[in-house]
This record gives sequence, structure tokens and C-alpha cells, in this order.
Amino acid sequence: MGQGIVIKDVVSGSLAAEAGLCPGDRILSINGNPLRDLIDLDFYQADGEVVLAVESRAEGTIEIAFEKDPDERLGLVVDPPPIKRCPNKCDFCFVDQMPEGQRQTLYIRDEDYRYSFLYGNFITLTNLSNRDYERILEQKLSPLYISVHATDPGVRKRLLRNDRAPDVLEMIDRLASGGIRLHTQIVITPGVNDGDVLERSIEDLSSRYPGVSSLAIVPVGLTQHRGDLPSIDPIDRSFARRMIARIDEFQRPFLEKWDDPFVFPADEWFVIAGRSFPSVKRYGSLPQLGNGVGLVPLFQNQWKRAGNRVRSVFVPSGEAVAGFRFALVTGTAFAPYLNRLVNRLVLDSPLWKDVFSVLEVENGFFGHSVTVAGLLAGRDIQKAVREARLAGDTTLLVPQIAVRTDTDVFLDDSSVGELSRDLQRRVELVPSDGVGFWEWIRDHMSLGKESSRLGTVAAG
Repeated sequence: MGQGIVIKDVVSGSLAAEAGLCPGDRILSINGNPLRDLIDLDFYQADGEVVLAVESRAEGTIEIAFEKDPDERLGLVVDPPPIKRCPNKCDFCFVDQMPEGQRQTLYIRDEDYRYSFLYGNFITLTNLSNRDYERILEQKLSPLYISVHATDPGVRKRLLRNDRAPDVLEMIDRLASGGIRLHTQIVITPGVNDGDVLERSIEDLSSRYPGVSSLAIVPVGLTQHRGDLPSIDPIDRSFARRMIARIDEFQRPFLEKWDDPFVFPADEWFVIAGRSFPSVKRYGSLPQLGNGVGLVPLFQNQWKRAGNRVRSVFVPSGEAVAGFRFALVTGTAFAPYLNRLVNRLVLDSPLWKDVFSVLEVENGFFGHSVTVAGLLAGRDIQKAVREARLAGDTTLLVPQIAVRTDTDVFLDDSSVGELSRDLQRRVELVPSDGVGFWEWIRDHMSLGKESSRLGTVAAG
């Protein structure tokens, strides 16, 4: 029997809690199947009758039987599995472009199909064993997210700097034939995998639709910490505009044939090109939001629709919103678009004048070529606030995408709490999507107005 997995937490009121399971207990198997990680836990607990072999800290090794609805979870929380490392040495790997002296986890080059399934991480399929393939197919670990970069084997080996990289199309076919859906990406390195190489890659991948369900074309990201890495030409405005036009040409036959664009430009292309985004409808089912494909047009759409609903409820009779001041923190890429949304809001609803301002933060941690809000450091936000000379009662709104999941910690290990203390002002984490943002504004303003009203009543 395997080593099993240790319980990190037990959900209150769950079946596991009722059975007396506790943090620190070890689940050895379910229905005789040894557990390797949380994927096994999810897979084997999806049955009507389950028997757990448990190494209990209080009672030793015991068995616990459950009868339940197959969709009902036991209520066990466990840690994710240790990450498998990447065997490649890509010239554009973001991990190798990190500044020195940061926490060790930032220097891990991960290549783990389990994290691809669980969290949407992109993998290259260069370290899968036959046992891994069998498990993916048996447990239907779908979808997976695959960094292809080029379907030409020679070009791909060059990009990965891995002469042992297998033919990616053979691996894709093996997975797709087993019912695994794949979302793919190509990171464009000018002069290497654009032009004819890109055209071949798109043809090869689109011929495997719908097993290959989408393809994102992403510009290479370069930081100021490249050290001894080989030189890569940065992507300029002219290149970006040509790429947008080329991707549009690729999309047209797919839209006619499948009513699905299939191939998508990452948002960065439009930022670099200085071009307006297409309608959110052009992104189909938004299959690669986590890869920065369609985030900006979706936010713009959500801001307008959700904002209209919130404002119509909150100020039905022209109620003033004076007294609230928010600075919206963002990177240099999104700042122009967010400024336009705020300016349009003020034109449509003058009552909101001075409520919102946009705090554009330049990235000193990675370098000015890195422009997205998700890679901002706390120290760069602090510098931007001091230079902006915001009014003392302005609350800083930081998008959740800028901090580590389930924490308030930035990439440079500073925290939202420390930022608030150092700046002597209120700093709040807010949802990164337009709907969640406006709901937060509605709730915050409603609480603020209620507190003000109660204070007035008490004083009277």
C-alpha cells in the first residue's frame, strides 16, 4: 500500500467531520485503491459507497465506510502534490528571468500534468512516462494545457533547448484519441517560430480540432534580468500589428466552418500594437482567460454592464457618492483602457467625478517591459503612490491577481497589510473581474453609508 495523503483540514459539517476524521490523519486508500495525491482522492471518492483505510493519529489504522450521493464530497482538504520539474531550458523561460534573492518557490520550473489539470498550468509534454499517460486517460484528466511553440520537431527542440523532446503531435494524438481535450499555446519568438513555422503549427493543430480545442498565440515576455541568456528580439508595435492581422486571417475559415475562432491572440498583442480590442464575442467561449486571452475585453464588457446595474440601484434618485475616493491600481498595459472606462463613467454619470482615479504602476521589479498587473511588486505600488501624491482619504484598491492565491502577499514578499501600514492609508484587495469589482464597490459603499447614517443618529 502507498504512503497515502495527509489531511490538512476537514470541512465543518461534512461526512468526514461526522466520521471523526481530523487534520493530521492519513488517508491510505479508498476502496482498496492507494492514494497518491488529491487527484486520486477526488477520483475515487466519486462513488456511492466508499471505504477509507485511515491511519488515525488517535486510533491507529482503521476503516471507515460511507454511503452517499456519488457527487457528494467527503469534505477532506489536502495539500497539492510536490511539483515535477521541467527538463527544458527555454531561452524565454520566465523563471530564468527572475531577479535574484527572492523566495525559492519562484525559481521552480514546473512541468507537471497534475497542475495543468488542477490549475491550468501549461506543460510541454516532455517528461510524461507511460504510467502518466495511463493515469491521464484512466482518470480523464481533461482539459490539459499544452505549450507547443512549434509543431516542427526541429524548431521545437531548438526553442525548448532539449534535443530529446519527442514529437509533440504524436503525444497530442495519444491524449486526444483517449478523449482528453487540449488547450494549446505558442509563444512567439521573432525569427524562430513565426512566419511559415507558425502557419504550419496552426494547420497541424487545427486539423486535430476539437481534441485540440483552442490555440493561443502569445508574444514572448522579456524582463531586465536575462543575465547570460541568449539575445531575443523584443516585439515592437509594427510586429504586433502584423501578428494581429495574421491571426485575424487565420480565424476566418475556422469561424465559417466551426463558428469558433480556434486561434486567439493574447491581449498583449493589442497593448503593444496600441490597437482597440475586438468584441468579447470574438473570443468564443473564452477558453484561455487564465492565459491572458480576452481578459481586457471581458473586463470592459463586465465593467459597463455590472457598473450600470450597481449604479442604477445605488443612486436611483441621484444620490451623491461624495466622500468616497478610490485609486485603482494597475500595470502600464491596462492603465489606458481603465482610464477610458473611468472617464466614460464620469461623462455618463457626473456624480462619480473624483470617486475613481487610476494609479498606473511601472514595474521596477522585473523591468518596464513587464506591464501586467498580475506581476506587480508591493514596493513598486508604494513608489507609485508616493509619486502620485494621492489625497490622504483615498483608498487604494489592489486587484487580487497581483497577490499570491489565498494570501495578501506580492511577488516581492511584501504584503497588502505592510503596504497599508507603510503608506498610512487604507489598502483593499478587490476582485480582478468587472462584475466582482462593482459588487465590492456596491457592498463597500452601502456599508459606508449605513455607518455614516448610524453615526448621525447616535450623535442626534
